[in-house]
Amino acid sequence: MADRTEEEQVEALKTWFEENGISLIVSIVLALGGVFGYRAWEDSTRETGEAASAIYEDMVAAVGTIPAGGLSEEMSATGTTLAERLKTEYGDSSYAIFASLYLAKLAVLAGNLDQAAVELNWALANGAEGSFEILARIRLSRVLSAQEKYEEALAVLDVKLDLAAHKSSWDEARGDIYFAMERPDDAREAYQLAVQSVSPDRAKPYLEMKLEDLTYAKVVVPDEAPEEAETTSSADGEQ
Repeated sequence: MADRTEEEQVEALKTWFEENGISLIVSIVLALGGVFGYRAWEDSTRETGEAASAIYEDMVAAVGTIPAGGLSEEMSATGTTLAERLKTEYGDSSYAIFASLYLAKLAVLAGNLDQAAVELNWALANGAEGSFEILARIRLSRVLSAQEKYEEALAVLDVKLDLAAHKSSWDEARGDIYFAMERPDDAREAYQLAVQSVSPDRAKPYLEMKLEDLTYAKVVVPDEAPEEAETTSSADGEQ
């Protein structure tokens, strides 16, 4: 009886394996492939990040500090080459965003605002987020304003973002655009918001001067007009 029972168990096991053996083997292979595939992906990602980081460090070492006399042609060429390489080979990394912001800075220094706008738009279109998106938008708005594309500049800042520590700079940029558009009331309001958002440990005296100048102009100029009118009236009466 015991022998027959063992034979039945063996036969049942054989039958089960014949029916399910292939799917079991496939499942094991897939599971092992997933483990090894993930490890390979993880290693590749780490190596890619290390390579991009090395190129970025070379770029910073070459042009991280701009001399008082400006970058030499050699320094500019080196920085541009490394930045373009980051964008081309590691376009989906944060380092590519850094590179694009750097190229935009070089373009502004060279007076090429069109190219600066291209680089900043590239950063926004290729994954700039958080502080990087905020900085890219502020800089793009200033570039567009310098080109007298004021409505486009305002549109760049017309988005809902968690500005955090960048809120003062954001509102100041809006104020500068409105001032350039000769809309002093809107500029004053933006500057007021900017001043209110300045953190206690980061004073912005130039921003405060902008607000004070507009506030003084609003308060004093109307008071001067009646005096001028009264003087004119008195002169007419004397005549």
